[in-house]
Amino acid sequence: MNNNVKSATTAGLLGIFLGAVGAHDWYLGNKSKGILHVCLAGSGILLMIVADGILPAVMSWRSLITFAWLFTILNGLAALIACGNGIWGFVEGIIILSQGDAGLARKGYMVANAGYGQNYNGGYNNYNQPMNNMNGNYNNGNQGNWNQGAGNQNFQNGNGNNGGMNQGMQNNQNGRNDQNGGTQNGK
Repeated sequence: MNNNVKSATTAGLLGIFLGAVGAHDWYLGNKSKGILHVCLAGSGILLMIVADGILPAVMSWRSLITFAWLFTILNGLAALIACGNGIWGFVEGIIILSQGDAGLARKGYMVANAGYGQNYNGGYNNYNQPMNNMNGNYNNGNQGNWNQGAGNQNFQNGNGNNGGMNQGMQNNQNGRNDQNGGTQNGK
């Protein structure tokens, strides 16, 4: 499978279980959001280390009692950041799962169309499948036709047959594609 092809199921599950570190964003290629998730998770952990490890180690007992409110604030802030970041990733994972592959396709991601192994890009029945389990390249326009044969077929802006499945040998001559005795205009 192509590395650019994404799965809503994979992205959604990564968001649900590892959303706090932005695993779903890294998977989808959203590096800036992935970095933001990692920074938020890191800052929450760092605040906990400072409040519960470093400050008590360097302060006297009297100072610890005097500044107990500081530890409470730092721990509360760390918990707020960590929980907020985790909930944000979880919600994004649920949204990705609920929208499915069609939702990812609307956002411009290439997703696998289950059952056919085709790359579906966009919400317009625009299939792009280079030599996948058959002898031909498929570039169909807005009509969602399936045309397979021994040659290359390029249908743009919906030109071509409006339905069905055309199989067989294809001759590319001066922008015309002849299949099975019929003609189809292509570019």
